[in-house]
Amino acid sequence: MNHDGEAGRARRPTRSPAARIAVALLLVAGLLIALSLATRYGAYRAEVARPGSTQVATWKTVMRLFDVNSEDNVPSWFSSMLLMGCAVLAALLAALVRRAGGRDAGHWAGLAAVLSLLSLDEVAALHERLGGPTAEVLGGGSTRGALHFAWIVPGVVLALVVGLAFLGFVLRLPPGIRRLVVAAAAMYLTAAVGLEALGGIVLDAQGDRALYLLVTAAEEGLEMGGSVLLLYATMRLLHLRPEPGGGYHLSVGVPEPAGTDAAAAAGPAGHRLPGAPLSSR
Repeated sequence: MNHDGEAGRARRPTRSPAARIAVALLLVAGLLIALSLATRYGAYRAEVARPGSTQVATWKTVMRLFDVNSEDNVPSWFSSMLLMGCAVLAALLAALVRRAGGRDAGHWAGLAAVLSLLSLDEVAALHERLGGPTAEVLGGGSTRGALHFAWIVPGVVLALVVGLAFLGFVLRLPPGIRRLVVAAAAMYLTAAVGLEALGGIVLDAQGDRALYLLVTAAEEGLEMGGSVLLLYATMRLLHLRPEPGGGYHLSVGVPEPAGTDAAAAAGPAGHRLPGAPLSSR
């Protein structure tokens, strides 16, 4: 018998439910980005081969269903649901921390509100309504280059205000969760602001061509990835375990490494969230 192989399999860490969900969502996001690019290319090839044909109309219908650069379709619904999932979990964390008498319940509730607005924006494109007024102020109604999408300016201001309001809260998070939250925010803002500005430059220089499509695909992919990472971080803070007498107990905290002082202080459950009691019933 191959005891070394069995021992290696026994030592292999199992992936947590939160990690399995995150990986599945990332695969869905990757599939949607691939479908967006593939249907765009298919519509282009059909237009070149048979302009004005039924085949072209069919390809364009499918393309609009998966185009990440459009609203009210599968990718925008998926992005909206990711953000709403984050909002629901943040609201649940707010309720648990408040019920336990812990700190930062208000920040969790505020985060839930911000995420809900972002979820609504994904399907309603509210941010684009800021473009016209901002362009009037900056360029008399027309902006180009990095400010082609002029809503970026008020968007950056709002992001800075929200970031400063939540800075202390983020710093109080457990180190592992804090790193995930910061990485999620960095990914989302890099896409929503940085790649949006780059897309404006490319669009002005080359028009709605291949490079612009790649930039918008990367932008939407990073936004989805940031949302999944934040969802994973919030899921890691929630722990559901069965009670000896029946039913379930939902608690807030993060796993502490076995054998550490923090693990001993946290007790048998091995979870603690700084600034809040271990759990609430």
